[in-house]
Amino acid sequence: MKNLKITFTTGLILVLVGAQAQQLGQYSQYLNNPFILNPAAAGEHDYLDIDLSFRQQWVGFDNAPQNYYLSVHGKLGKKASPISNPSLRMSHPEEVVSSSMKSKSKINHGIGGTLASDNYGPFKRLNIGLAYAVHIPIGEKINWSIGANVGLANMNFDETQITLGTAGDVTFDEFTSLNENINFVDVNIGTFLYSKKFFLGYSSNQLLQNSIYFGGTPINGKLNIHHFITGGIHIDLSEKLTLTPGVLIKYMNPAPVSFDLTARLTYDDRYFGGLSYRHGDALIVLLGAYINDLIKVGYTYDYGLSRLNDHSSGGHEVLLGIMLNKAK
Repeated sequence: MKNLKITFTTGLILVLVGAQAQQLGQYSQYLNNPFILNPAAAGEHDYLDIDLSFRQQWVGFDNAPQNYYLSVHGKLGKKASPISNPSLRMSHPEEVVSSSMKSKSKINHGIGGTLASDNYGPFKRLNIGLAYAVHIPIGEKINWSIGANVGLANMNFDETQITLGTAGDVTFDEFTSLNENINFVDVNIGTFLYSKKFFLGYSSNQLLQNSIYFGGTPINGKLNIHHFITGGIHIDLSEKLTLTPGVLIKYMNPAPVSFDLTARLTYDDRYFGGLSYRHGDALIVLLGAYINDLIKVGYTYDYGLSRLNDHSSGGHEVLLGIMLNKAK
């Protein structure tokens, strides 16, 4: 009976930690909100940036992965002077430079918070975190920021989403009779180097590598460190057209390195669209706009390239952003 319980529990854990060869939710709109991957982006703008996102993967599968998040971050203190350093244009290179500038001679500070939920069938993970970043001018037009996010996480198992072939399974009943909740503290760190023309960032998530337990049974598994590298350049093709080629590199040992390649065009500082390629997984179409000085929207469609695409109609991700106190 004990071996059956361990086998059953281990199988459930593999569903959680093996999804997409990563333990964290993935996002196709990392260019629209770099803060969700890197705490060093907190306070990159002079305005308060509020983003709400929903992602549905593998449409057509029952209990397919779903990801939600709410993020809020902004700069502490007064707004920078219009003649100071330009901030990171990673999330929206088309933005008027003066609305996201950093002081040329003054260190700036940013704070933020995240609330995220990742659902994989019967497994749920809820994260809440607080972030702080410091932005340091290291050149006339180059800034460097470092940041950290400290948070709490809860992982739980929802037995109502399991259908048994045989009612009254003793192993399953014993497993679900226990408190199937894990709570732990975690830490993420990151850094950005950026200017008006380029950006380069690195972040590490799940630094504490918490062990995984369900039902009091120790499982030979843990939450592994995830490494993210982002980079790109902004190329002005004309007075109204900007091209932003970018890359997101993801690594979690022992999974192989994964990467996203993105090419995004922005027109008239307002409308944007482009394509992304996620290695071995999906071709992604992205669209969006800055409706006005308050609201931004983004949408991506993932067309699967793996064998899962035979049974799925792809994935969707929607982002709604509010930019409070943004300069016109």
